Amino acid sequence: MTHAELTSDVRAFFEAYNEAFASFDGHRIATLYHLPTMTVRGDGSVHCLRSREELARFFQGVADTYRSDGSAGSRFEELQVGPIGGRSALATLDWKMLRSDGSLIREWRQSYNLVRFGSGWQILVSTFHLPSAAPAA
Repeated sequence: MTHAELTSDVRAFFEAYNEAFASFDGHRIATLYHLPTMTVRGDGSVHCLRSREELARFFQGVADTYRSDGSAGSRFEELQVGPIGGRSALATLDWKMLRSDGSLIREWRQSYNLVRFGSGWQILVSTFHLPSAAPAA
C-alpha cells in the first residue's frame, strides 16, 4: 500500500469514527476500538479498557459530556499518517468540536495507534497531546 493509499484508508476510518461520535452512541463508538485498548485523556488520566461493555460505558460517558457541552459534531484537520509495519499505523490529527451554529467549543490534537485485523482499522491506543508540565521550582 502506498503512503497516499494508507492516508486515504485512514481518513475514511476517521470519517466513520467521527460519524460514530456524532451518534452519541457509546456502543457504536466502542466497535471502532481494539480490545484491550488504552486512552490517555485531555485531563492526563489513563484508562485501560478490557471489554466491549466497559468500552461502551466509557465512551457513552464521553459522548454524554460532549453533548452536554453543546456539541453538534466535530471535524478533523491536519491528518498525518505513518505506517508502523504492514498492519498498523500512527495517525495524528486536530479535532474541532462544534456547536450547531458551527462555532468552536474546543479543539485539541490527538494521536492514535491503529491496527488492522481483516479489512478494518481499530484503535489500539489514543493519546491526547497534553501540554508540557511546568518545571519543578
